[in-house]
Amino acid sequence: MKKEIMRLDRVTLMEGEVTLLDDLNLHIFEGEIMGLVCLNSNGQDALVNLLCQNVPIHYGYIYFEEQLVNSYRHSSMEPNRVAVIEEKSHMAEGLSVADNIFVLRRGFKKYLIAPRILRAQLSLFTQELDVQIDAGELAGNLTHFERCVAELLKAIISGAKLVVLRDISNFLGPADLIHFLKLLRHYAKEGLSFLYICNHHEETFRICDRVALMENGRVRKLLFREDFRDEIILHYALDFRHPLTPPVRPEQRNGMLKLRHLFTDHIHDMNCTIEEGECVVLLDSNSLVLNDLADLMTGDRFPQAGKILLDARDWCSNHEKLKHKVSFIRENPIQTMLFREMSYIDNLCFAMDWRCPTLWMSRRIKKSILLEYEPLIGKDIRAQDITHLSPYSLYSLIYYRVHLYHPKVVFLMQPFAGADMYLRHHLIHLINKLRERKITVVILAVSLSDSLFVADRLLMFEDGNLRKEYLRDEFHHLAFAPGQSLLHLSSEMANTDTSSLDSY
Repeated sequence: MKKEIMRLDRVTLMEGEVTLLDDLNLHIFEGEIMGLVCLNSNGQDALVNLLCQNVPIHYGYIYFEEQLVNSYRHSSMEPNRVAVIEEKSHMAEGLSVADNIFVLRRGFKKYLIAPRILRAQLSLFTQELDVQIDAGELAGNLTHFERCVAELLKAIISGAKLVVLRDISNFLGPADLIHFLKLLRHYAKEGLSFLYICNHHEETFRICDRVALMENGRVRKLLFREDFRDEIILHYALDFRHPLTPPVRPEQRNGMLKLRHLFTDHIHDMNCTIEEGECVVLLDSNSLVLNDLADLMTGDRFPQAGKILLDARDWCSNHEKLKHKVSFIRENPIQTMLFREMSYIDNLCFAMDWRCPTLWMSRRIKKSILLEYEPLIGKDIRAQDITHLSPYSLYSLIYYRVHLYHPKVVFLMQPFAGADMYLRHHLIHLINKLRERKITVVILAVSLSDSLFVADRLLMFEDGNLRKEYLRDEFHHLAFAPGQSLLHLSSEMANTDTSSLDSY
């Protein structure tokens, strides 16, 4: 009989008048990789916090290792033996890997620390897993993959029974993801349990033993292996199989943006051409290229060798003149690209003063912009306080700011990362709106997510080199599914043996 590691029985959790978890039922067994697909983001943070710590709940019962640890009658506030691996690091970045794994844990009572012994202990684990991590390296210098492995080892050594994985495909490239999934299956066979949280059912179908669909803090459907079919998911989710609008094919072939023999710390002899009006996805298998390319296009760094040509002009020597032709939308832009003290219309017009120096002194110009964009945005455009607006509305504000600014090219950093199903559907609509304005869109990503639904081409990079190019009519070779594509791409790019993943 299977041992139950975690059970949430009819759990309801409220914050003020907002219901975060609504009569939630969830069971996780020993040695199981349990998938949780969040159709929207409501309740996800509350669930993870509740798994980690026995905070007060309004109704229900929570069992950990078949023992009652929390109920509506009494909450101990004690932590559970649960670890979380996500994009945010949970390590002390100023300490070494060995110190994080072996020293910073409950129960460590030694007064004298022998680094040689810690290195030897860590090497036993890394050799077993066939990974290389320097025990003396500062945690803050690790790659995403190395940090995830270190946090997994820390969880195991600390005695964790359940590891929660949150959207790891958003920051692990395809090759690293394949490797990390093998580690999960290895430790699952040894009895460690995992809760794999993501926004794409295709991803969980290749990894998990069971999958739960959660919406508004309630599990709507529990799927077993025999139920892992797209047809079942479509009863609960939006249909992403067809783009909202047909992509606009670029008419000219002059090469609006050209990267020629480009070298940086992580980019090696990069050559590619991007046409005006097209949408190109740059997929970085090892999470190395994107930051360097972003720094190049913002002017924060210059290439060690090679050229960047924008409209046949050298980007580096003409940066001050050309910088207004390039826009960026960073990852998680509602946290980094908005001014909370400014109104919606002022945020919308923020980048326009270089085109119209009298903008802030002219009510007539702002009123004209308001009337033009109100049919697209809705009544939120008249909001004086944007802090109470939904993420849906705030993303509209950011993308329509670029729409109004009308650059030649916009770079989108991981646009679908962390977005729930409804927000991803809205982002596809917003990207198509930019393309209708003949704005060239370059998506910088470490996972495909839903990028192929708007793309004309896919350029795949590995170890800083361009490995493969796919045109739109070749996307069907990638299975056209985010989770499946990650596995397919990594094996094709790195020639990785994926036979051990067949049981996923």
